[in-house]
Amino acid sequence: MSDAEQHQPEPQGNAVRRRLSHWPPITTAVILICVLMAVVGRMQPQVTVELMFYPPLATAQPYRFLTSAVLHGGFWHLVFNMYALWLLGRLLESALGKLRFLSLYIVSAIGGNTAIMLLSNLTGEWNIGAVGASGAIFGLFGSLAVLYRRVKANMSGIITLLVINVVLGFVVPGISWESHLGGLIVGSILTWLWIATGTRFKGQRQTLRKVVDIAISIAILAILLALAWI
Repeated sequence: MSDAEQHQPEPQGNAVRRRLSHWPPITTAVILICVLMAVVGRMQPQVTVELMFYPPLATAQPYRFLTSAVLHGGFWHLVFNMYALWLLGRLLESALGKLRFLSLYIVSAIGGNTAIMLLSNLTGEWNIGAVGASGAIFGLFGSLAVLYRRVKANMSGIITLLVINVVLGFVVPGISWESHLGGLIVGSILTWLWIATGTRFKGQRQTLRKVVDIAISIAILAILLALAWI
């Protein structure tokens, strides 16, 4: 059999399906939701007002802890956050799995807003609203750093990028460093707990592992909400 007969070109449909299988579905869905909400907010600004995180209303309207993470303050705010989400999401969604990645994103977003809630009285920003996926994205930064450390990978790149973003949160007006800090801490702790319990339950059925991971996520979420209410 000739070389030409041995290497038949891949059917176009199969090639498309293979490429799509490498797209992270949760990351892609979150990006699409954020873009859609940016369009909706542009057309109906009141939507942003009703869904942004606003400390005086947060306990009475707890959905704001999460809905603010799909809103952004402008075109470049959206672009930078979605670019970071795409870079980090492709790595973490594959490494953690869809369920844990989604849990990480949601809990980190809420963690970022909880930090705003706790620190806003100290910073004098109690009556200032906040939007953006930065808390969730910093949670992804924290998670990736924990995973890198776990496998003893070279962390210079991620540390440099993280330091730059942390510094920008303090020197650029209008950026909530409180959200960055809260998301970073929560994402790091959540991933560390997953790894620690994963080692303990090594060899157990995947169903049990998933139940434990979900229980940890819910416990962290409950602690964050309790802190916000207190």
